[in-house]
Parts: sequence; C-alpha cells; structure tokens
Amino acid sequence: MDTLTWQADPELCALLRSYYQGEAGRWPTIIACVEQELRARQLPPAPRYVRFRRTNDGYLVEIRPAQ
Repeated sequence: MDTLTWQADPELCALLRSYYQGEAGRWPTIIACVEQELRARQLPPAPRYVRFRRTNDGYLVEIRPAQ
C-alpha cells in the first residue's frame, strides 16, 4: 500500500483542533475515527503511520505503511 490520503470530515477536524490546542485526551478518539475510515475502505489491519496535515479548510489525513 502506498500513501493513502483523504480530507478529514468536520468531526475529525474539530477533534484535531482541540487536540492541537492541548487536549491530549482526544487522541484515542482521533485514532478510532481513522481506524473506522480504514475499515470502511476494507483495508486489513496492519502497522501504519498516521499523519495529519493542516490545510486551508481543515486537515488532510495521511496513512503510510510502517516498514
């Protein structure tokens, strides 16, 4: 699998904003949202790197295989 990217939905964007403003307790919910999207895309469980990039209108989710 190469890098998989998608635009975070409004719920995930709100969670990420609060996380980056210091609410570290949001991390498990953020990861659960990402895992839900991966399941919806029928991707098998595998070690992955998750990265969030700020955009003009929210966040971009980037998933890369862990090697």
